[in-house]
Amino acid sequence: MLVCITILVMIRIYAAKSSEKPRKKTTAKTQPKTPVHIPLMSEEGLDFMKVYDLTWKPSRERPAEFSPEIQKIVNETESISSLVSELTNRLNDPEISAQDIGKLIATDQGLTSFILRRVNSPYYGLIQKCDNIFNAIVILGYNEIHRIVMEERIRKMGVKPSKQEWIHANLTSHIAAYLAMTSRVRMPVGTLVTLGILHDIAKDIMAQKLPRAETDPPTDPRQRLKWEIEYYGIDHATLGAALAKAWRIPERMCSCIEQHHWPMFWPFREVGKLSPNVVNEITFLSIADVAAKNFTQEIQGTYIGDDYYGYIRKAPKMERILAAELMPDLKRIARIGAEME
Repeated sequence: MLVCITILVMIRIYAAKSSEKPRKKTTAKTQPKTPVHIPLMSEEGLDFMKVYDLTWKPSRERPAEFSPEIQKIVNETESISSLVSELTNRLNDPEISAQDIGKLIATDQGLTSFILRRVNSPYYGLIQKCDNIFNAIVILGYNEIHRIVMEERIRKMGVKPSKQEWIHANLTSHIAAYLAMTSRVRMPVGTLVTLGILHDIAKDIMAQKLPRAETDPPTDPRQRLKWEIEYYGIDHATLGAALAKAWRIPERMCSCIEQHHWPMFWPFREVGKLSPNVVNEITFLSIADVAAKNFTQEIQGTYIGDDYYGYIRKAPKMERILAAELMPDLKRIARIGAEME
């Protein structure tokens, strides 16, 4: 009897030990994964740092006040519709549906008509006419509809972008959204679409509301900022942020507009320390900005440091950023802009 009891006890002990192993494995598998941390690249000995060895850099301090002339522009420029902020927030929601977006847009009859006219234009080449806002959203996709909404809202404000600026804004917006959707660094696409359209909007406002300059602005983006400051006392990024703030655009988006040229002057690590909350948005927007200018041949090459490209896990090569799958849409945007009145 004692032998039997001993054997049973040994069997139970063995069974208990055997059952512990799979429990440990199961626990390991079910533990939530921690976010992937992408370490900042070391800057020591890297040749790309030479790109930041510049004789002139803009101030990183936000002006405490503006000149009366600039303040008048900020006060008198009509506010962008609150629908822009609401649509941006909705598009950042992964659970959003075409019906949700359609219901939001359908509250504005003029906007709905504008979208349907654009959708049925020859540039999209639809075989069958689209007469329903919901179908338009399904056919073109959320990001394309968002860009069309932004175009209509900006025109309604009384700001008529030049062909060059319209093309650049839409190219930047499209590229930024593509980079966000193909990068391991997660970013709200709706935010990038809005930033792509608005980041240079002050260029057109400056051209339309400030005295005409005696010379044309330089093509090089860095020299353009210096030229604006010397001639107007303010650059378009700073003015754009002030306008966005007056329009009650979220503060983090205002900061992105204000700082979207910083990667042209300072490395990722430095910008990350100064603006840790928006460095992701700034990185995507700046790379998209550079890529758009490469597409239109305003500049050539990666222009900003490899550290920014490395952060979003993209090779610092324009032929890799301007991927083949992007080209049909970018060419279509260029054609639409070229035909604008």
